[in-house]
Amino acid sequence: MGRVHEVSGSSVKLRLASPPPEGFTGIGAFIKMPAGAGSTVYGAVHALQIAGDETFALADFIGETTAHSPRISRGVTDYPLPGHEVFRVGDDELTALFAPDSQSMLRVGTIYPGTVPAMIDPDQLLSKHFAVLGSTGTGKSSALALIMHRLVEQLPNAHILILDPHNEYAAAFHDIGVHYDPTSLSLPYWLMNFAEHIEVFIGQREQGREVEADILKRSLLAARKKSARASAARITVDTPVPYKMTDLLGDLDAQMGRLEKPETLLPFLRLKHKIEELRTDERYGFMFSGMLINDSFPDIMARLLRMPVQGRPVSTLDLSGVPSDIVDVVVSLLCRMVFDFALWSRKGEEASPLLLVCEEAHRYVPRERNPGFDSARRVIERIAKEGRKYGVSLGLVSQRPSDISESVLSQCGTILSMRMNNERDAAFVASALPEGSLSFLAAISSLRNRECVLSGEGVAVPMRVRLDYLDEDLRPSSADPAFSQNWAGREQDIHFVHSVIERWRSGSR
Repeated sequence: MGRVHEVSGSSVKLRLASPPPEGFTGIGAFIKMPAGAGSTVYGAVHALQIAGDETFALADFIGETTAHSPRISRGVTDYPLPGHEVFRVGDDELTALFAPDSQSMLRVGTIYPGTVPAMIDPDQLLSKHFAVLGSTGTGKSSALALIMHRLVEQLPNAHILILDPHNEYAAAFHDIGVHYDPTSLSLPYWLMNFAEHIEVFIGQREQGREVEADILKRSLLAARKKSARASAARITVDTPVPYKMTDLLGDLDAQMGRLEKPETLLPFLRLKHKIEELRTDERYGFMFSGMLINDSFPDIMARLLRMPVQGRPVSTLDLSGVPSDIVDVVVSLLCRMVFDFALWSRKGEEASPLLLVCEEAHRYVPRERNPGFDSARRVIERIAKEGRKYGVSLGLVSQRPSDISESVLSQCGTILSMRMNNERDAAFVASALPEGSLSFLAAISSLRNRECVLSGEGVAVPMRVRLDYLDEDLRPSSADPAFSQNWAGREQDIHFVHSVIERWRSGSR
């Protein structure tokens, strides 16, 4: 289709034959150039130019094959020289390169342009974490659902936990998952560590915070030791053993009784008032019900992590019903439980890997540190950095990648980038993509819905992908309201308003 005109370290300029060969698709087309020692270098066209009577194409190097390795790999060791012939890569060859006949690979769509299957290596995808990024409405939730369905089809004994802040995924996994919300899953207060106790019982206020934290630490340790079945010498304020709230309040009363000055009682009274308030507020019943003092830890972990799987390897946890002032505590608690369970169960290759998916990840691992409660960010950062050692995989989904902690996003080995309307977000994603991606970066702002740039460890080389369709009953319930259809239809009456307010007051959806 032409010859090499100029070569640089990462790209090549081609002088195209006139007329261009049949089947040449222009932007996005894959090309190949023979190089030395039996190597073949591959590239992707990202620009076309006309100079006089000649047509030129600019392409990025995306990888190479060698005489010893017919599978395409990133990087180039032997470069083509000016004057070398350039050939179009046909669909049959693309299929052999990008979609090898391997039973372990997951199909997620087709490579653009053409109909070659786009395949992901599940071990590389999960062991090195992944992220699904894109503006609102581009299909992030459907892309995640597609990947999860493909995983479960091939790996039916997976253990997947999805933190769902908008209650979108219950419909997507109705046949292979179990859905939990605060009314169906109990998270007893005694599972919290000391930092989470402080956030719930004391909050963010500055005045008297250190004094109350010191009081709470003494009372919490005493309550845990009193109720613990294990050796009391091993119990700390962070040990997840059941304790009675009455024992905690009793120790607070005992400490108050030893005080001589009435003005020093204020921190104790604040703590007692807050604890009593939480115990009587029905919104917090999933954590502070009086029925939760039994040791249900094994049952909670078995239900969350689907052990045994029983044909439903996915757990979706609806966080939309959790009170906003403790939702960060609940996320911190859940992520910490998953990581600590994997840490204490590690047995080398016999460990049972877990996948934790955080939807709206920018809410829990923000770029800017929270001056108050930062536990959720810290535990997710620890999973990102150390999770692969213990078999914990992290999946992040976000519409604002520029607002996510860089230390977390940089640990995601595979990135699925959908359309980015915000220049800052697009630039942030561009900095996270690997070498050879220039031809795909320019396409991020012009991708259609259900299209993405797939790059990183899970794929051989970066590629633009049209994602497969999911059946309607397997998609998340994340469709936007149809304004024209609703506003042109029947009018809502006072009975609708009454029903909404009744659900609002009762906390029932």
